[in-house]
Amino acid sequence: MSGLRATATVGTANPLLDHIVILVGHHALTSIDERLDGLFTVAPGGRHADGLTWNRLILFEDGSYIELIAFFETIDPEQRKKHRWGSLRDGTIVDWACSLHLEKDFKHIQEQVSGAETGYAYSDPVPSGRERPDGTVLNWSIGAAMSPDGTPVFPGTLPFWCLDRTPRELRVPYESSPELTSHPSGARGVSRILIEAPVGDSSHLKDVYTAIYDPKSARINKDEWLFHVPSGARIGRQTISMAGGSGEQVIKLALAGGKNSPSSVELLPGLIVKIEN
Repeated sequence: MSGLRATATVGTANPLLDHIVILVGHHALTSIDERLDGLFTVAPGGRHADGLTWNRLILFEDGSYIELIAFFETIDPEQRKKHRWGSLRDGTIVDWACSLHLEKDFKHIQEQVSGAETGYAYSDPVPSGRERPDGTVLNWSIGAAMSPDGTPVFPGTLPFWCLDRTPRELRVPYESSPELTSHPSGARGVSRILIEAPVGDSSHLKDVYTAIYDPKSARINKDEWLFHVPSGARIGRQTISMAGGSGEQVIKLALAGGKNSPSSVELLPGLIVKIEN
């Protein structure tokens, strides 16, 4: 796939793939540089405003990134359980986020999803943020999906929204620090995301995805949608797909690589990620 910029074709209100969330144990995250040596360059992250979690980042030249996030060992277990990812398993892909150039455009996403009449909806954004190791404070808001019964959607079933209130470049310095996007594995961006959801949930969820992504230009078939990235580049397939599964929800990830990239890498023990050339 060509990596040429296509910014002119990306509307300012188009949903952008922002990042993939991988939950990591605290000790595993402290040694993540050694773990991923020879595969990925790991960028600084910081401490989140709620004081419960901290992160490191794998930035890509397409402007998306992988967030490696861990809970601090010192927090109250009951506090952890209340967190969106507090009861999920370490060493797995647990969620993923979209974004927009302007937070005000999120109202349009909310209206599109409500208009699909599936019962699913997005809450109004709530403030969040983190502090970088250099002391820079980042602010954004989070828009989360709600089920027809009014409870939060299981993480990753639908994307959550990360809407910047400080410049995104401070949060994701992929342009100002291009050395952080140079990876020994040759990974350049996100190529595909596959969500395996329980069979009974998948049909209505597909209607929500079609409401999020413009059905006239972004739907490939009934189970697959095209996404844009912050850089505007076309790197890899850039698709999101949903399949019905028989058990618990699973999120799978494939990265876009180069001709010398391996076909897959083990990010964490048992967590295999494909790299498509």
